[in-house]
Amino acid sequence: MTKIGMVGLGRMGSGICRNLIKQRYSVTAYDINRELLKPFASYANIAENGRGLLDGSDVIFLSLPGSVQVEETVREWIAHGVKGKIIIDLSTSYPLSSKQLHEEVRAAGGRFADASLMGTPAHAEQGTLMVTFGGDKETFEDTRGIMSCFASRGVQYMGGPGSGNIAKLANNYLAIMYVALYSEIFPLAEKLGFDTLQLFETIGHSGVNCAMYQSNGPKIVDQTYEPSFSLDLALKDITYVKKLFEEYSMPSFVLDGGLNLLRLGQLKGYGDHDLSEMARVVREYPGMEEKN
Repeated sequence: MTKIGMVGLGRMGSGICRNLIKQRYSVTAYDINRELLKPFASYANIAENGRGLLDGSDVIFLSLPGSVQVEETVREWIAHGVKGKIIIDLSTSYPLSSKQLHEEVRAAGGRFADASLMGTPAHAEQGTLMVTFGGDKETFEDTRGIMSCFASRGVQYMGGPGSGNIAKLANNYLAIMYVALYSEIFPLAEKLGFDTLQLFETIGHSGVNCAMYQSNGPKIVDQTYEPSFSLDLALKDITYVKKLFEEYSMPSFVLDGGLNLLRLGQLKGYGDHDLSEMARVVREYPGMEEKN
């Protein structure tokens, strides 16, 4: 059977790894944080380092913070030797970086693809993620069955190298900007003396209603900011989107406002807090008091 490597056992990677193990794949796991490996010690092979994982695996999945870490890992492996290996980046990475790595790995005799994840850590645990795959069609066909172990909502072929990342970034851009809009309008309504809970419920019966509105609006109205997706990760993703606009000389009027709001939130120390705390930044600007 195909031997699987899993690098990165954070909130997404741990659930993915568990689902691969459930499907009786031989899994070798590695994370620079050794504490994250302990729950897998009885169920997976634990690699001492990234090279050891590479040597013992046929198909390797990466679940890392972003392109900086992916580039560092993959280029170290290229220097070591990747002939015959398939490396699939599950991270939300910069598409042009993924295209470059695809070429470098191919030149070294291996295969590389970007396969971004749609969903939350809960979906990763349940195996109900969706994957947007970018790379050559042969690699897609060869690995689709493995990815279906953790992506029961579908493994979608989006096109050539970088396409999986582009699909994910487009999705995240829209989602993040929705939250930015909610983060501005509800504090304004509050400043005007509105009952924001009633306003939220009224708008929820209009065409504006959607899953993002229902999951993030209450956090902003109630000022609870329940953790789901960090402001730091949102800023990283939006920065990647901004780079794409700049790379292709496209204007990004709306994006720039959201980017500035995210940057201000990070400067205020909210980077590891939930994305919805953009509303806290908006409230603090005119001196409004938070409930909590």
